[in-house]
Amino acid sequence: MEIKFKIETLGHIVSEISSDTKRFKIGHSSDYGDKFQELLNKLFFIYEIVKEKDTTYFPHSTNVLWEDDRVNYSWTIRIDSIDSCINIKIEELSPSNVLYKAVLIQEDIETEELFDAIYQSLEKMLAEFGFVGYKKRWEAGNFPIYEYITLKAAREGVDLRHASCLEEEEWRQKIALKDELDVINMS
Repeated sequence: MEIKFKIETLGHIVSEISSDTKRFKIGHSSDYGDKFQELLNKLFFIYEIVKEKDTTYFPHSTNVLWEDDRVNYSWTIRIDSIDSCINIKIEELSPSNVLYKAVLIQEDIETEELFDAIYQSLEKMLAEFGFVGYKKRWEAGNFPIYEYITLKAAREGVDLRHASCLEEEEWRQKIALKDELDVINMS
């Protein structure tokens, strides 16, 4: 399964999904909030627990609803263990008929493959729009900088370490700003 995210028009983000048997595009309007960021938040929770090898959260399942004027899409993301694939199920829903539900896809994707696809999408959007242009085109939210820096640092083999701080300030988990900017500027 392959996934790409992109801003297609002003205030409309899409996910292009393809597998061996299917190829389709789903979208979400910024009029309904930043559900793209909500999806990233839930995916990055999985990213962090897999990276930290925190078995207390498994099996884990979460849901995100992408809304649009004529059709809605329900993303169900499930992972059973640290070593398992992420299962993504996307259902098409009707805002006017609560009984309508069609499964568009339900497939597994390797964790590394999914986050590589997210990185590639973010890299492309950053190159195309920049931080300010992204906000002006997407309207509902800022560029997902945490996700971008995290994935780029991992990809480049950069270990982002927390800045030295007093013990009572450890909760901040601050990374040195210079280190974050260095990751962004890597080519």
